[in-house]
Amino acid sequence: MVREPVRLPRLKAAAGLLALAALLCAPPPSLAVFVREEADLVDSEPLFDAEYFLDLLAFSYPLSWDRRWDRSERGLRMNAASLDRTDLLLDQELRLPQRLNEWLGFRYDLVRRGDKDLDALQQRLSLDLGPWKGLSAGLFGEPSFAKQDSDIGLRLAWSPAPLWSCSGSVAAVDFDFNARGKTDARYDRKPYTYALSGAYRAGTRRLRAALELDSPLVLQFPDADRSYAYRRTRLDLLWEEGGRQEPETSGDWLLRTRYSYEYQRETDRYLPDPSDLSQDFRREAHTLTLAGSRWSGADELEAGARGILRDARSTHPASPSADRRRRRWEAMPYCRWRRRLRPWAVSETAFFLSAGENRAHAPAGAPSDLRTPVRAKLGLGVDFPFAERGVIGLNSNFDLVDATRHPWDGGNVRAMFLF
Repeated sequence: MVREPVRLPRLKAAAGLLALAALLCAPPPSLAVFVREEADLVDSEPLFDAEYFLDLLAFSYPLSWDRRWDRSERGLRMNAASLDRTDLLLDQELRLPQRLNEWLGFRYDLVRRGDKDLDALQQRLSLDLGPWKGLSAGLFGEPSFAKQDSDIGLRLAWSPAPLWSCSGSVAAVDFDFNARGKTDARYDRKPYTYALSGAYRAGTRRLRAALELDSPLVLQFPDADRSYAYRRTRLDLLWEEGGRQEPETSGDWLLRTRYSYEYQRETDRYLPDPSDLSQDFRREAHTLTLAGSRWSGADELEAGARGILRDARSTHPASPSADRRRRRWEAMPYCRWRRRLRPWAVSETAFFLSAGENRAHAPAGAPSDLRTPVRAKLGLGVDFPFAERGVIGLNSNFDLVDATRHPWDGGNVRAMFLF
């Protein structure tokens, strides 16, 4: 008996159904499209010191802040934290949706993210038509003074039932670059960002997933005899259970699990290359966070753990002795105790611990560099809430276990306002 080959249309249909099934839940399309600042630094892994990822966790928003932010339609939140004597972590988000009439909506989103990996500012304007029987379509873009940096995109969204929604978008990044560029740089292969997302929410249970693909691009810099190539894939999954609208009085647990994956490849080529600048870089990163929080009377207890696994390779065609492969994993348990001192003041005491392995593999014949750092931090702070619409927090971190003898480890200012 000879089986008939599976026809291509069937394969495409099956792939489409699998993609839709995998994206049962997710937020609106991300703003994290390709920005040309990516080309400024190809391999940023050496900048991530022993306590960098623990710093990111210690300076993060409390889980109760995240819950309020995710359940609000409009607002502003920002976080500025000292990473070291030269770098400041910046995390800013602003979203302003406005329904103009029954079939037309406007939205403005701003995202600023500055860390040791990338410093980027993006602003998006959106117009959405619909919905009609759960289906809506939109046009979005990011205008820029330099026309070469402007983005434009299309978005489709569908909500087949009150509890379900999904969307897909495509963005043409720097879409006018080759025609209206200010330099002789040109895209041989233009960048596009594709995003798929979906969401499910029933009562206090929430699921979401998002997939973002930056298509392969090739950017030429003729004046520098340079060719730069880039591609990236990101996946984000989240499950959340519990946490009523007013957890401060409900006594319910809020539980959250979140997983994210990133694959990124960058290639920098110089021809000729007398300074050995050519480089090929690949990175895969996995992050899993488990957390839970509960208010009981005047006290809120949050506990959780974050695990990371990162694998990065950097090769240099003209200088193989500079090749490196870095493999890093860390486990970071933490807890926060927040207490309502006054209606206008909430104290925070937190403990963060990190242990893992950071290995740098050198080329064949050279010894590898293996480090097993252990770090512990104490966080102290106070939040100043303003009714239910805003809060400002001041926090400081102190090293409990560190290689240096400087207990002060910087502080951060965070704020959130819901409109």
